[in-house]
Amino acid sequence: MTLIVDRIEEEPLEEPTPEPTRRRIDVSEMDAAGVREFVRDSVGTDRVSLEHRGSRTYLLVEQ
Repeated sequence: MTLIVDRIEEEPLEEPTPEPTRRRIDVSEMDAAGVREFVRDSVGTDRVSLEHRGSRTYLLVEQ
């Protein structure tokens, strides 16, 4: 039995685009209005999201 292996020309992989830097701020003790006010007054961007980890809530700020 003969095994024939063909060489496949592959294009080089593109460089992965780096993910944006994120800052994580613990906002577990704040209510929704407090988080909204904090973002408006202190963060400087509207590119934010919330993340829940266990019993903690974090504000993720993309920079």
